[in-house]
Amino acid sequence: MSMKLLILGILMEKDRHPYEIRQTMVGRNWNYAFRLRDGSLYYAVDQLRAGGLIEAVHTVPVPGEHRPDKTIYRINDAGRREFDKLMYAQLEQPAYPQHPMMMAMPFLRHADQGRVAEIAGRQLAACEDRIASLEQTLAVKGSGIPASALRMIEGMLAFARAERSWLETIVDEARSGAYEQERDPSGEWVPKDRRTDPPLQE
Repeated sequence: MSMKLLILGILMEKDRHPYEIRQTMVGRNWNYAFRLRDGSLYYAVDQLRAGGLIEAVHTVPVPGEHRPDKTIYRINDAGRREFDKLMYAQLEQPAYPQHPMMMAMPFLRHADQGRVAEIAGRQLAACEDRIASLEQTLAVKGSGIPASALRMIEGMLAFARAERSWLETIVDEARSGAYEQERDPSGEWVPKDRRTDPPLQE
């Protein structure tokens, strides 16, 4: 995911300051699809400005001591060309399973199964929250969302529903101890309590 693409795309709509860019992303539930870090966002804004892709329009004074003014940025012609380049490059990216649990999945046989079930249960609850929020967004804003953004939200929902089913299976299997396996003499992976050793030679 390119933070620069997200920023430039939002600035294609209207001029904004970085905090407003962030709030726009969160308000559209993009935080459920993309990892939004404030540091990454502000760093990307600085890079875009230094690269001559966005420019400051004006600053808005912020009341209170030691509070910096808000700088409003707009995209320029060079930024629009960069937006096109980043957008088409992003569309060409190959898809890979991205769930953070996948990196650990091959090793669950070495883990405490109760703890795995507990963690997967928390992931499942978070997934359920995402689904509920996305469904609420569609119910409330559905007709007011551009068609391409609507399709993105529907895609996020489809992935989240598939994730929910996958996590439900992991919770059930961890609770049953299905991942506690070892190789039997034939080389097959079997539950630890079903391993059969070869007969003793007489």
